[in-house]
Amino acid sequence: MEIKQILSDFFKDSRTFRVFPNKKAVDYDIRDEKKEEKHYVSDNIEENLSYIKKVFSYPVNNDIVIRELVLKGEKQAFLVFIDGMVMGNSVDTSLIQTLQKLPFIENEEFEDDSADIMERFISNSQAQAVLDFDSICEEINFGSCAVFVDGYKRAFIFDVRGWEHRTITRPQNEQSIYGPQEAFSEMLRTNTALIRKIIKTEKLIAEGIKVGNTSKTRGVLLYINDIANEQIVNEVKYRIKSISVDYIIAIEEVAQLIEEKPLTLTSQMLLTERPDRAAKALTQGRCVFLLSGSPRAIILPTNAFELTNVVSDDYLRTPFSNMSSVIRLFAMFVTILLPGLYLAITLHHQEIIPTYLLYSISASRENVPFPSIIELLLMDLAFEMIREAGIRMPSPIGSTLGIVGGLILGQAAVSAKIVSPIMIIVIAITGIGAFATADYYIEWTFRILRLGFIILGSLLGFYGIAVGIFLYSAYLGAQRSIGCEFLAPIPAYKAKSSAEILIRKTASSKELRPGFLYPKKIRRESRVSRNWKK
Repeated sequence: MEIKQILSDFFKDSRTFRVFPNKKAVDYDIRDEKKEEKHYVSDNIEENLSYIKKVFSYPVNNDIVIRELVLKGEKQAFLVFIDGMVMGNSVDTSLIQTLQKLPFIENEEFEDDSADIMERFISNSQAQAVLDFDSICEEINFGSCAVFVDGYKRAFIFDVRGWEHRTITRPQNEQSIYGPQEAFSEMLRTNTALIRKIIKTEKLIAEGIKVGNTSKTRGVLLYINDIANEQIVNEVKYRIKSISVDYIIAIEEVAQLIEEKPLTLTSQMLLTERPDRAAKALTQGRCVFLLSGSPRAIILPTNAFELTNVVSDDYLRTPFSNMSSVIRLFAMFVTILLPGLYLAITLHHQEIIPTYLLYSISASRENVPFPSIIELLLMDLAFEMIREAGIRMPSPIGSTLGIVGGLILGQAAVSAKIVSPIMIIVIAITGIGAFATADYYIEWTFRILRLGFIILGSLLGFYGIAVGIFLYSAYLGAQRSIGCEFLAPIPAYKAKSSAEILIRKTASSKELRPGFLYPKKIRRESRVSRNWKK
């Protein structure tokens, strides 16, 4: 019974959420959470000032700036903001100067004149009146300026953000010769603007979601309202809002917290730094999540074939993109299976090797003191060390390190009879195949799988490799990404679809959106998209 339960847990998801056509969204139980008592703004300016100083540890916390003012009619007021996160000119001109020019207003003239003040006298594009201190502190921490005025039971929040940030640059990890050459930055609104610049429609929804109980890191969930499946959107929102940790720093943490099985080798989330790739995913019916401070976006749901695609395929002609796909697919199998196949052939199936090649392999290994598997593992470990060191070394030194490690150490190892020359060739081809992959995360998957196939090939030969391929394929077939099968669209779907697996279709043949997403609108283009051929 225990073995049956272990196998069931291995091949099945713990949550059984799936996406179905024309079904209502799944209902969830409301989590019992203890809500802390809120503190509200007082009409006494001294009480508000004392509370703000206590919350922000003023003056010990020297980043906090509190500017006290005296308005007309001897009315007391003060501003509070974080130095370095606001634009100083905006605070001076649109806030301090404007507040000092406000006419004297008696408290009894208006029952609530806060809206009148913002509409008639405040020269700032984004302003709001807030009642509770929790929201006020959150806005201050995010770069806004809060203004407290004596006699008002609310604070005025003004958007004067102006912290330093990186400008829009070219993609570093997803480079493409064709197509847009812009990448996401760490600014949340800049990233949403990059996507809206591509998808110009009012149907594009950007829902704000805060992640982190203490950090309250701001994020945005984007989807096209008349295309995306409501079940997928609700499931994504539920998972993100259910994250209960104190601090969220990067979007990679969010991806790990919302995927079904964190220990699976293949990532179930697609991270991209390209706005055009995120925009394409939105038009297919997927969701995109952006997080403040992270220059990447999560695309979900995804599938195994989407992880192996590159952006440049969308901008190449169909024969060229198919050729590129075949080369990458071949490189993927080479980097995963070549070392294991080499061990399987040399240790268990020598009869399939041509005679002269067998003599050459035997002669090259004549003076090598280690068994083939130890020799291969040592070289593979050395190659991984060189690659990791090259990534973390400064750029001018990284290229030198690659030359020294790849050429000098490899030649020295062969001359010292520690490894055979053919093993150097196998490791070099394996490494080149790894560099041809489309995604950095999937490259890590290939590394771990390669180690497993090395062990299986050395112990059981071709039989072990076949068993490994079967088990991992069955494991992938049981996985899901936000309710969608991970190997979709290989399973048979009743819904019509134009989803691509390996062979890419022409631009005029992509009439339908991926059927496994069950979008509200399955058709993405007219039956005859090239009207000039009518």
